[in-house]
Amino acid sequence: MKKILALIFCMLLLAAGTALADGQGEWLYSRLNGWMQLAAYVGDYDGYVGVDGCGGVTLSDEVTVTVISKSASVWSEPRTNSKKLSSAAHGKGLWCRIDDQGRPILQNGFYAVEADGRDGWINADYVVLNDLEITLLESNVPAYVAPDKASKKVGSLSKLTKYRVIGFYDDFYIVNLRDAAAAYIPMSVRHRDNTFDRNYHGGGGYRREGTTYGKTTLRTGPGSRYPEMGTLKAGATVMVYDVIDDWYMVVDSQTGEWAFLEPGSLNVQL
Repeated sequence: MKKILALIFCMLLLAAGTALADGQGEWLYSRLNGWMQLAAYVGDYDGYVGVDGCGGVTLSDEVTVTVISKSASVWSEPRTNSKKLSSAAHGKGLWCRIDDQGRPILQNGFYAVEADGRDGWINADYVVLNDLEITLLESNVPAYVAPDKASKKVGSLSKLTKYRVIGFYDDFYIVNLRDAAAAYIPMSVRHRDNTFDRNYHGGGGYRREGTTYGKTTLRTGPGSRYPEMGTLKAGATVMVYDVIDDWYMVVDSQTGEWAFLEPGSLNVQL
């Protein structure tokens, strides 16, 4: 029954590209960027949880919506029989206009946005209100039609490709593919949250050198629940860019990817 329901839900996503109820994210503290949420493992879910407003943000981020349909029209008023101002292609991000409380303006099922320097409105069914994006760190990642590894595969995803997260179902991400279809990929695959790319673009950070006290595991996020990326030997030298919830954020010298070392594993002066 669960598989059947999941298939029906996925078909609805294919038709409308709609993100449903808001999820509740886990806030982490970064010494450089303050409070933030990450896409990966923001909670334990039973069934479907929408992802709007959850993950991949810091308190200073702007509010954006991203088009997850093949294209979406921008209208002069919050209704489809108003004047069409422009079209936004799949994957395009648009700034949201906000109210006095800093929340995105939503009226009649349309978000108030800025598009091509003009104020307009876009149907909430065709966008997702989050900045969550992950990059796969392994090859041949299976994408399923339902949150079940026994279900039909809709593709095999490549290493270092990026995907917009539009929801969670149990221990699966619901991602948005280029043709605006929805697919499920296991959270257990190696991946990184692209929040790191945005916040530390250009090498920003502490950049303090440290050495490992002993053999240490590299993980994709700041916690033992994140997938392992490899190990470092005792005495290995790393460059620390940030500390998030006491986990050291470094760059894996072998892969060039962001990685995390557990608290107390480094000899470093921050």
